[in-house]
Amino acid sequence: MSSTPRLIDGDDPRILLVCDHASNAVPAGLDLGVPAEALSQHVAWDIGAEAVSRTVAATLACRAWLASVSRLVVDCNRPPEQAIPQHSDGIPISGNANLSATDTAARLALHHAFHDGLARQIQLRPPQLLVSIHSFTPALASAPAPRPWPIAILWNQDYRATEYALAALEAEPDLGGPIGANEPYSGQILNYTMDRHAEAIGLPYLGFEIRQDLIANAPGVARWSAIVARTIRATQEGLCSAS
Repeated sequence: MSSTPRLIDGDDPRILLVCDHASNAVPAGLDLGVPAEALSQHVAWDIGAEAVSRTVAATLACRAWLASVSRLVVDCNRPPEQAIPQHSDGIPISGNANLSATDTAARLALHHAFHDGLARQIQLRPPQLLVSIHSFTPALASAPAPRPWPIAILWNQDYRATEYALAALEAEPDLGGPIGANEPYSGQILNYTMDRHAEAIGLPYLGFEIRQDLIANAPGVARWSAIVARTIRATQEGLCSAS
């Protein structure tokens, strides 16, 4: 089973974008046992997140590291022991049940490839800021309360970059709703990629969550990518002035 993560290269080493739910691809021959339509829904990937990552990378001339396999196959934003989901938003994933040791190892090899490659990118050209790009559904089938935030920032313990990012977003006109702070879930509960590659080494980071209905088409991607890029630049400036 092979699904190599993708690198978008960039001239500016100071920022490294990460999109660990960029793809809804399933390796050939692997049957997850889910309805075909599930692979185009939020359970399989973060809709619009890859497009935003690519657009922001082009705007800032920075690198982006993208997963190339669906999180239904292996979720790169979970620790290895939780990375093969049994269900997602009420959908059972029968193809992930009762995996053999060999099949489990093959799935986790994809997880290791993503994180080992990201660690190499950080080591080869150390960034000043690591930025995670995610999207979230306006409501979950299993928890249908509406999620009003158009955009949010997630963090665990390291608040350095978040402080500047939230201030920058507050200065943006007409976002269309409240800015989420650790919404629609808390980075103190789920933050694996940033915990491993940023918090663990003292690297400042941002965790963006964008509501997927806002980035489901090209105009939306363009608008919100520009907002994200401006927020990253403002955060860079704030961190530099504080150092």
